[in-house]
Amino acid sequence: MNVTLGIVLAVLAGVINGMFALPMKLAGRWSWENIWLSFTVFGLVLFPRLVVAPGIPHLEQAYTHVGAATLLIPLLWGMVVYSGSLMFGRSIVYIGTALAFALLVGSMSVVGVLAPILLYSPAVLHLSGGAWILCGIACLLLALAACARAGAFKARAEAAAPGASVNVVRSAARGISLAIAGGALSGLLSLGLNTAWAKTISAAAVEYGGAAPSASPNAVLVLVLLGGAVPNCLYCALLLRRNRTWQAFRKNPAYWAIAVLMATMYAGSTALWGISTSVNMLGRLGPSVGWALFIGAIAVSSNAGGFLTGEWKNAGPRARRLMLSGLAAIVLAMTFIGYGNLLVAS
Repeated sequence: MNVTLGIVLAVLAGVINGMFALPMKLAGRWSWENIWLSFTVFGLVLFPRLVVAPGIPHLEQAYTHVGAATLLIPLLWGMVVYSGSLMFGRSIVYIGTALAFALLVGSMSVVGVLAPILLYSPAVLHLSGGAWILCGIACLLLALAACARAGAFKARAEAAAPGASVNVVRSAARGISLAIAGGALSGLLSLGLNTAWAKTISAAAVEYGGAAPSASPNAVLVLVLLGGAVPNCLYCALLLRRNRTWQAFRKNPAYWAIAVLMATMYAGSTALWGISTSVNMLGRLGPSVGWALFIGAIAVSSNAGGFLTGEWKNAGPRARRLMLSGLAAIVLAMTFIGYGNLLVAS
């Protein structure tokens, strides 16, 4: 078991994932639904299969040995999980990438880290390593509170600026609610990788698909992502029809490259995270602890990008201090959780 490499891969995956939405800022002449639909098709349907192909060369053969009923479960699971991704995507419109990602992390941590431990490995909590992991979760929850408060201060400061829209505060509240709810649903991704059906698919990927044990979780993720594309595509299609924005696809063809870049970053980071969660990387707590490291790194990198692109320029010093405090709590949480996993694995 290579715990150190597993931690590095989980953090690297989070850094890349936290930056995937930033290119949206360059597609100013496309509506949100144009760029999100393009990203969904590339990032959730096409690219995941290409990314995992080298690690699982005979994936379709592995699926034939699993059975249709078992394969249907991750597809349905993905529809639920990535409804949360859809909520998060909409929250970016209201509150920007930095705050949306930070709030996503806090709510994801409750479901994605704590729930698998409580359901599958509760005895871990009585160990010294489990105590460190719980401390990390507590830090993440504190970070969620700090970031939500920072978002409220930011909205008030922007509403007070000359010429500001009267709906700034209301839009911020909507975005904060969407990001938190989306994070709670997205946290189910980690929970799903601990289930019997996920382990069955991973085992088939090794036995029949030619996968290394470290790459086998990606056989599950491909199906989950495919299912997740369904609600995202349907909602975007609804907006395209309602807003009459289909025609934008024929304009500014360079924007397709932006969608491809976003999809490459997202699919690649998800595959890296899948590898980090394997048993020979982060051990039996890989899906939960790897998730914490992954989403913690997402929060740090996404907020770095948000600050650099001016999302907090007019937020006021109090909001910025709270946001930075939340990020510091996330870094501390990553340290606690990583150390706790080392103790559990030893």
